[in-house]
Amino acid sequence: MVVRQLEVPAVLRRAWGDEAADAFAVWLTSVLEERAISRDEYRQILSRLDILEHDMADLKADVQELRGEISELRKEMNERFDRMNERFDQMYHQMVVQTRWFIGALVVIGTVISALLAIAQFVR
Repeated sequence: MVVRQLEVPAVLRRAWGDEAADAFAVWLTSVLEERAISRDEYRQILSRLDILEHDMADLKADVQELRGEISELRKEMNERFDRMNERFDQMYHQMVVQTRWFIGALVVIGTVISALLAIAQFVR
């Protein structure tokens, strides 16, 4: 970028003198050449920033969509686990009921056998 020689205000020329004012103008011009950018470069940077902003907005939307999908997946998995837990609870209940019936049947059979043995002992 080419910066033309800056004009030093008349007040500074009178206060500093021509030599100091010219030196200051040369120094300021060199600093601006090193650190300033042209309008075209500025527009290019702005257009790139606009593209980045658009891309970031798309990424943000994609991430939110992914989070929504993950949330739905978690909800579905929790529902499945809840149904599995209900099934296990039902199976456990059925096992307890069957175990009680089995033990009850054994007790009844044992009682009948004991009664028959007692009757058989008295009959002899």
